Formats: sequence, structure tokens, C-alpha cells
Amino acid sequence: MRPENILCVTDADSIRMCKTGTIINQNQKAGVSEQITGFFEGILSTKNWPARWYCGEWTDFHGWLYIISDLLIWSAYFLIPVFLMKVVMSRRDFPFPKTIWLFVAFIVLCGTTHFIDALIFWVPVYRLSALVRFFTAAVSLTTVFYLFKIFPNILSIRSVSDLQKEITERNIVEEKLAASEFLLTAAGEVGRLGGWEFDLTTKEFKWTQTSGEIFEMDETLIVTEEDLLQFFSETDQMTIKLALLNSAGTKTSWDHELKMRTSRHGKWVRFSGSAVIDRNDEVTKIRGVIMDIDRYKTAELNLIKSIDQMAQQNNQLKNFTHILSNNLRDHSSNIESLTTFVDEPALSDGNLAVFQRIKTVSKNLDHTLNDLSEIIKIRDNNAESEELDIYKVTNSVLSILSESIIETGTTVDLKYDFDTIIFPQAYMESILINLISNGIKYKRDNAPAHISLKFYLNGEGIKELRYTDDGKGINLDLHADKVFGLYKTFHNHKDAHGVGLFLIKNQIEAQGGRIQVFSKVNQGTTFKITFNEYA
Repeated sequence: MRPENILCVTDADSIRMCKTGTIINQNQKAGVSEQITGFFEGILSTKNWPARWYCGEWTDFHGWLYIISDLLIWSAYFLIPVFLMKVVMSRRDFPFPKTIWLFVAFIVLCGTTHFIDALIFWVPVYRLSALVRFFTAAVSLTTVFYLFKIFPNILSIRSVSDLQKEITERNIVEEKLAASEFLLTAAGEVGRLGGWEFDLTTKEFKWTQTSGEIFEMDETLIVTEEDLLQFFSETDQMTIKLALLNSAGTKTSWDHELKMRTSRHGKWVRFSGSAVIDRNDEVTKIRGVIMDIDRYKTAELNLIKSIDQMAQQNNQLKNFTHILSNNLRDHSSNIESLTTFVDEPALSDGNLAVFQRIKTVSKNLDHTLNDLSEIIKIRDNNAESEELDIYKVTNSVLSILSESIIETGTTVDLKYDFDTIIFPQAYMESILINLISNGIKYKRDNAPAHISLKFYLNGEGIKELRYTDDGKGINLDLHADKVFGLYKTFHNHKDAHGVGLFLIKNQIEAQGGRIQVFSKVNQGTTFKITFNEYA
């Protein structure tokens, strides 16, 4: 209800002044300084104004609508800053906190002006209202200025969609990192590979979990250099100390194979590291890996030991074969020499037959020992390679075999794309003699032999010699694994010994080359020899 009995100004002149606007107060004509002094001295004075109920023609509905609206606005303006302050105090990372506090002050002052507006209906504190409005204006302009200053920064704040996109991308990256970490951990466990880091400032080590499994203890307990060195011998301790020192001083990397002492047994590890350099080109940390190589190192050492034993046994075998070959050849030569002193006509028929057998066996034994001696020479002594004129070597061989060639009507075709080959001359002559003589020896019955020799570059740019004849051929379905065997023959011939192809294969392989055979019965044989000029 309207307060009919409460008047701040009760005299008829004041009421008449409010209603007519007539100036009757002499203070209104004072100077500016006097007005300011009077303003602040009577900041809460109400004697010169009537309550708002009595200034104007207010109805109850109009007046209370005004008052209630101002009070509700004041209530809202005082509650909003409470929430803003709670946000700023709870979220220390909230952007632009000064702006929030300015808004808090601005909203509180705005709410205060509405509260005073409602109060003036009963207590006409117009001076206090003017002062509060002045403070509200000052804070409002300050807020506007600060907003203008930070406006570019506000525009740079990412939107919700940008943040959502970043979150999505980060989730994808995290999934990939998780997958990579899983694969890296799995690889480390399978490969027994652990990582480590040494901080030169704190002098402390950090190890991965796999490293702890290699040490067979909790990796977090291996912190200092002394903790690490206890696992190694004095010699290896010095190696590790020097490696760490050199990495820190000269930025060099290192990689050592060391024998580690663990709680269960000793094991071999591969211990490597390198310097981590900062922007100032200074070494701050040393990082590396430690790998359990005990299984491989043990196998390597066993292999080396086996190789040494095999080399020793091979040398003993070589010595034995040389002794055996020389001694047997001496005895064989002596037996063959003794047979020449026997007077065969003086022997009886029975004794003569036995003697002829002994003579044949002695001769065959001598041939066999000569063959074995030649094989041993090939395997023990690699002949020196030299640049050969292939035409000259071939013509020399054809000259040696000319009598057999003419006698059998053999024809030999040469198609050489190159003139030279790097190969031992004695081996080349032996290869050509054995191949051509076999072509003549195993020609088809009642037909002259035709032999073709082709010297060319194969598809890999390597020199090859292709020998082809049209003789009896070899049944490779039956004898493929025996072609180059010692004393293996495939046709009945009085001069067949089964040594020639065996010698050829050994001579070629001794120089790093290879030989292949292609043949069909009664359709001839082809040998393809691939040379290795850089063996």
C-alpha cells in the first residue's frame, strides 16, 4: 500500500515544488564547489526531496509494479555475480579472469541502482543514487575498454567445433600411440630389448620394464651408476664408465657386448648408448638400449669353437692325406718297378697268370693314387688366376687332341663373344681337354662327333662357357646325382675312369664358379660353366 502517513518533506512548498517544478531552494544558485561540498555533506539527506510516492501521480498498481520489478532485477543482479565468482575461483585456468571480475563489479553496481530506485519510493536518497550511478558508469566504461583491448584474443579462442575436432584428432593419435606402444613393448619382450636413460644433472638412471627383466630385478632399484656396475666385472665396469664419460664429453655413441652377472646366472648383453643434445649444443642425457643376446652369443661362441675344432681336424686330415698319398705312391711305384724285373717267359703258365693280375692291379693302384694326388692338389692349392687368351688356350688343347679328332672325324665349332677370361691356365686346359676328349670318347656308334663351344655373357652379365656335343648322352633320371662323382662311369668304354668330370667340378668350384649339366640319352650332352673372375 502507499505510505500515506510517511513524508520525508511535509511542507506544502516542497510538495508544490515537486508538482510544479518551481525552484525555491537557494542552494541551487550556489557555485560548483559549494554544490559539490553540499552534495557529499548531505549524501544521505532526504529533507529537500519528497518520497517518490508523492512526486507524480502514482497509482498503487503503477508504483508497486515499478518497485517489485526493480527488486527482482536487483535480486538477479546480485545472484549472477555469485555464479561468476564461483566459476573463476573453481577454474583457475579460466581465460580472462580480470574481465569476469569487472563484470561482477558492473552487475553488482547495476543491481544496486535498481535497489536504490525502489528505496526512493520511501527514502528519497537522490544524492546516493547519483553517486552509485556514477560508479556504475565508471566501471561500465572500464569494462568496455578492457573488452576492446582483449577482443582479438577473444576471437582467437577456439570454437566448440574446433575443440571437438581437436579432441577427435587427439583420440585418434592416442589410439595410434597406444597401438605403437603395444607393438614396441611386444617387440621389446620378444627381442629381449630394453631402453634406458641417464640424466647427467641428477646422475640417475631410468629403465624400461624389459630392462628389469634382463637384470632379473626391479628396474626402479637400479638408479645410480654404482647400482648398474655391480652387475659387471671390473674390466666391463671400466668399459661402461669410459663409454658414459665419452658420451658426455665428446658426444660419441658406443655399442659393447658385455657379460652380465645376475641373481640366477651370467648372461651376455648388448649395451649401447648415445648422447642427447639440447638447443645449446650441450649433452643433457644419455639414452640407449640393452639387449639380452645370451642365446645368440653362446651359439656364436660354440660355433667359433666348433669351427676351430673343425679347422684343427681338417689340418690333421690334410696332413694324413698327404702322408698317405705320398707313402702309398712310393709303395705303388716300388711295386710297379719290381714287376719289370720279373722274367715273365721263365714263369709257369699258372704263375704267369697270377703275375699278370698283380701287374694290372699295381698299374691301376698307381693310376688311382695319381688321381687322388691331383684332387688333393686342387683342394689344397688355389691356382693363381691370370688373364687368358681363350682362343689361344682352346687351339692349344685342340692341337693336343688333334690325333683323336682326325681319327674319329670329329668337328669342333667355336663361337666366342670374348677373347679373354681371368682363370688359371692349367685348370682351363684341363677343363677343355676333359670335355672335348669325353665328347670324342662317348660319341654315338658309327658316327663322327660334333662338338660346339660357345663363350658369352649370360643375363646377369657374367661370362659363361657352353659345351655341347651330339654323343650318347647321360640318363639324368638315373644318374643326376652321380655325374660329377669320383669313379662314376655311365657307358662301357675301355678308357672310362670316372675322374675327368670330378676334376672339372673341383677346379671350377675352387675358383668360385659352378657347372651344370643337361643331357638326354642318344641326344647329346651340354655343360654350362659359369665363371667367377673376381674370386
